Amino acid sequence: MLGASRKRSDCAKNRRKTVFYYICFMRMTISGLPKHFDKFDLQRLFNPFGWVDYTRILIDPITGLSRGKGIVEMKQEEDAKKAMAALQGRMLGPNPLNIKETKDKGPKTW
Repeated sequence: MLGASRKRSDCAKNRRKTVFYYICFMRMTISGLPKHFDKFDLQRLFNPFGWVDYTRILIDPITGLSRGKGIVEMKQEEDAKKAMAALQGRMLGPNPLNIKETKDKGPKTW
């Protein structure tokens, strides 16, 4: 559950304490992955640095092959920064890994 478990007005009516749950994670975009990599290989690559919450490999819809890019979410920001420092520039195939932190775009304003 993201954000507060109850609204402040609900808590005032029910006289219960508001409990906030903060979900901290860091999302990274990885490029330079080999074409044969799948999401489990990507998870195994980042697991030694901490808990990996989500992995995804971007696939070309026409060929069905990997585009060489992936997304990883890690629970702890410190673990993610350690992984970025250790894996940046590492050669897994013909290209070195390039890891960047992905920023949330936030709500759209018109």
